[in-house]
Amino acid sequence: MTAMLETGWSPEQVRRIVTSRPLPKRIRSSVDAIVAARLNAAHAYPPPAACPDTAPAARPSQTAPVDHRPVREALAYRALAECAGCGLPGCAPGENLCPTCLNWPLCRCCTGPTPRRAHPDSDGRCTTCATASTRPLEGTSA
Repeated sequence: MTAMLETGWSPEQVRRIVTSRPLPKRIRSSVDAIVAARLNAAHAYPPPAACPDTAPAARPSQTAPVDHRPVREALAYRALAECAGCGLPGCAPGENLCPTCLNWPLCRCCTGPTPRRAHPDSDGRCTTCATASTRPLEGTSA
């Protein structure tokens, strides 16, 4: 939060990031982790220009600088949408829930302590493993 304030975010803008959306129904991490994820996602972008709460959010033109967006528009855009079930960032494509909350099966190829989830209609591999197996190995010619 201190870094955001130092880069031009106002205390009111930071407060809105934290309080404008309700917490998820099921919290699988902690409230602190959810707040930190929201702040990190917002801090990835320049601070929006201050604007009254009643101003409608207008789509910026392609030539308009990003840091002149209305506060509502900056807060509405989230690089990683939070799962409606658990609050963790990273929803499944086209869904408002993460693969875990959707109960997708574990990837059959991932190694390590935390395997990714595979789409139920896939061949049992997550997107990362499926993509990795189709790329040529480094140092080989295709």
